[in-house]
Formats: sequence, C-alpha cells, structure tokens
Amino acid sequence: MRAKKENVREVFPATIDRLIERAQDAGKTLTDTDIAAELGLPIETFKIYYQKDKAPAEIFDLMRKKFKQFIGTLYIERVVLTDEFVEDDVDDED
Repeated sequence: MRAKKENVREVFPATIDRLIERAQDAGKTLTDTDIAAELGLPIETFKIYYQKDKAPAEIFDLMRKKFKQFIGTLYIERVVLTDEFVEDDVDDED
C-alpha cells in the first residue's frame, strides 16, 4: 500500500470506468454487479460509492488485488488545492 498523500484522494468512478474499459480491451465484459460481487460489496453500497465518489482506501487496494490483470497498480487521483491562486494584474501595453 502506498503512503497517503496530503490533499489527494483516489477517484472511485474513474477507477471503475477504467477497469471496465481495460477489461473490455482484454476481451472480458465486466459490469458494476460483477465488480461489486468480486469486492464483496452489496450493489447498493457500490452504487453509493460510485455516485458520491466516496470509497474507503481499502476498496481501492482490494480492487487492485482482485483485478490486477486489468488495472495493476493504477491510481486515478484527484488533487484538492487548498491555497488560492491570485493572478498578477498584467496589462498588455504595446
């Protein structure tokens, strides 16, 4: 397991979409129901994770273990910037 980075979290929907895409490229059809079952999750819980993009880190680790042939060590992450960026006033004077 990787060390947790500050202001970074994995994105559940994008990870699932990529898993399904890579499986399809390899000639295997995976559905949300298939993935949920393999992860030991009720489909309702899976759908909540997908819709709200909130899944425990353990789920991502389990997904990489169960679907290693398709996603390996793929990490799709969202970086949350907490500092405000202020653009300098730049006047284009020619």
